[in-house]
Amino acid sequence: MTTPKPDIYIYKMIGDNGGAPCISGNLLSLALCKPKIRKTAAKHSLVFGFGGKGYRERLIYIARVTAKREGEAYYRQREYAKRPDCIYRVENYRPVRKASAKYHFDSDQRKKDVGFHFENGFVLLSNDFRYLGQKGTDDYKKGYPKLGKLVENLKRGHRRFHSLELREELLKLKREIWKKYRRMKVGIPTDKDRSQPCNAESSSASC
Repeated sequence: MTTPKPDIYIYKMIGDNGGAPCISGNLLSLALCKPKIRKTAAKHSLVFGFGGKGYRERLIYIARVTAKREGEAYYRQREYAKRPDCIYRVENYRPVRKASAKYHFDSDQRKKDVGFHFENGFVLLSNDFRYLGQKGTDDYKKGYPKLGKLVENLKRGHRRFHSLELREELLKLKREIWKKYRRMKVGIPTDKDRSQPCNAESSSASC
């Protein structure tokens, strides 16, 4: 069966500290954490990030993928070098965490972030997004019951395949959020602690 387009990815976040996703210069990037989404999502895919139980399952962001970088590309191109989530440099074709890295500085997350030879170095980029951060709410549960139920029951990993009814709710929610907010970055990250993990396994969510 052919999957309807665009692909829609849904996941729950245990960390919202500006690292994943990262917003800088009206560009959203997902370069850290969520390796499976970063690998399979293609241009025009939609990504919905909701908070985990600790964030009361608020809507954190929605992004339409407008570009994708693979392998070493994101870490070699000068235009991305100063972005907060560009935390690796390329040395002998291997990733080395920069001394100035603001994220993942207390543990080695290279395998999930990029792979030891950049085999997992997939970075999603978007200049068509709405990032709500701490201004996000769970109001969507009132108007979108199927989505609300999915988010409440979602645990580790992400969801990509949805019923037609759920897809319609997701697309309608996107249109609603785009109509309500003209600015792409609406709020600031929920957390200030940049050491907060986003790869940790949790019974309620996994970023």
